[in-house]
This record gives sequence, structure tokens and C-alpha cells, in this order.
Amino acid sequence: MSGLTEIQIVQGQLLRYMPLTTIVIGTIGNILNCLIFTRRKLSRNSCSIYFLASSIANFFAIYFGCLTRLLGTFNIQPPASQMGLYCKIKTFLTYIGLASSAWFIVGACADRYASSAATVRVRSFSQVKVARRVVLIISVLVFLIYFQMNFCFDGTIQAANCYPASGFCNGWNDYNLLITFSLFPPVLMFIFGWLTIRNVRTTGHLRPQTSVKDRQLTAMLLIQVISTAILTLPISIQKLYSEITLNQVKSQQSKLIESFFATFVVLLALMNTSTSFYLFTLTGKIFRKELKDLICLRQRQPTVEPTMAMTKR
Repeated sequence: MSGLTEIQIVQGQLLRYMPLTTIVIGTIGNILNCLIFTRRKLSRNSCSIYFLASSIANFFAIYFGCLTRLLGTFNIQPPASQMGLYCKIKTFLTYIGLASSAWFIVGACADRYASSAATVRVRSFSQVKVARRVVLIISVLVFLIYFQMNFCFDGTIQAANCYPASGFCNGWNDYNLLITFSLFPPVLMFIFGWLTIRNVRTTGHLRPQTSVKDRQLTAMLLIQVISTAILTLPISIQKLYSEITLNQVKSQQSKLIESFFATFVVLLALMNTSTSFYLFTLTGKIFRKELKDLICLRQRQPTVEPTMAMTKR
């Protein structure tokens, strides 16, 4: 068996089992996230709004990014006449989900920074109504930024990846993804994270009535930021390498290795959409409590006081 054949076999296994794993654990985790962050105790916190929005966005990436790849390993694809439309919709909605999820986490980081600030003016940005507006703005901007994919992608598929229709589109798309998804959001996450930690250490200013909840949500967020950076950094490296070596003459083996790496880093980025629930469970005591209450259905039922008519009976 040649080395090229081995790479193709490994790539085929990755395309089947990594998306399958992401779909299963991601579906369960994000559904539970949505249920928990809409519970009364957490839904009144602005940071929870961003976590909820991120969990909803993850479904787009999971089902349009992972499920389509998984079905492709079983040769379940649209006919050739519809492949162009399929590639446009699949790519557009996948990256809408990935980018929106990442930017919602950036919003959560900014919210934690505002919540820990010493000045009342900055703290005023950490409100549920502000979070809802920011989520709406991010959703619209991401939609507009990635709308070009509806024009730049055709039906060219290699190893389950749809490719741009021209060299210009390829370069534009690579830089667009590098700046707006895999590089800029993690940098902003770390900046806001560092500023939040500095605020907490230097001023110790968290509002007394919500300090425990805010500290736990901040810890959950920092772990999510680290995970996002680790899982999305490889795609930044791949995009930079692709642009640097764009005009180089490459052998068939080099092209196959690059295709394998491109597939792997996209699957890693997609896997990031399935990890938040499990990270939150490990790091957030309040999250675990809400999860336990949700599973055990230990919500208090209102007691009905007996009326005079009932007592007479």
C-alpha cells in the first residue's frame, strides 16, 4: 500500500468519524445549553444571552458542516446539476454558524470586562438588553460579511470541501476567514479576558449581589476562550500557508497532504461547536446545579391553599 493511499484512507476515516462524534456530542450538549441558559436563574444574566446565542449558532455549523460531510462518506449527495447550489448553501451556513458562535463569545468576553469595570458607565454595558442588541448586530454583520460565499463558490468538491470558483475568490475567502473567524476573534477574546482578570485583581469590583454568579460565568468563559483558540488556531496556519505557497508548483503527494491538512483543521474548528457544554459542566458550579435541577426536575411546585369551600366539604 502506497503512502498516498494510506493518506486517503485516513482522511476518509476522519471525514466519517470526526463529524459523527461532533454531531452526537454537539447536539446533546447544545440542546442542554439552550435549556439551561433559558432557566430563570441564568437567563437574567447578560453573559448567558451570549452563551445561548453561541449554542444556537453551533447548530448551523454542526448540521451544515458536519452532517453534510458525514453523508458524503456514504455517497449521499445531490445530483451534479444541483451541486453548485448545494456548495453555496452548505459553505455559507457552515461559516455563518462558526463565525457567529465565535463572535458571540467575543461579546461575552466584552460583557465580562464591562461587568468587572470600576466605573458605572462601563458597567452599564453589562445588561441583558444590551446583550440582545449586540447579538442582533453580530448576526447581521456576519451574514453580510459571508454573503459573498453565495457568489464565490461553485460545485467543485475535493475531500468534502467546497472550493471557490476563481483565484480571486479563493484569496478573498482565505483572508476573510483568517481575519473574521480564525484569528481576530481569538485575539479579542484574549484581550478582553486579560482586561477582565486585571480588573478583578486590581479593583476586586464585582457587584456584590451577583459576584458568585459572575465569577463562575467568567471562569466558564475563560475556559471556552482557551478551547476556541486551540481548536481554531490550526485553520489560521493552514490559510496562511495556502496563501504563501499559492503560486508554487506542487507534486501530487504535496497536494494530497495539503488537502488532508485542510480537511483536518476544518473538522477541528467544527469540533469546537460541540465542546462548550462539557467545559461549562467541568468549570461552572452554578451550571452544574442548574443541570442537576433540570435533569431531576426539582422545580418547586406552587402550593394551593385550601379554600373555605374545600374545608367545609
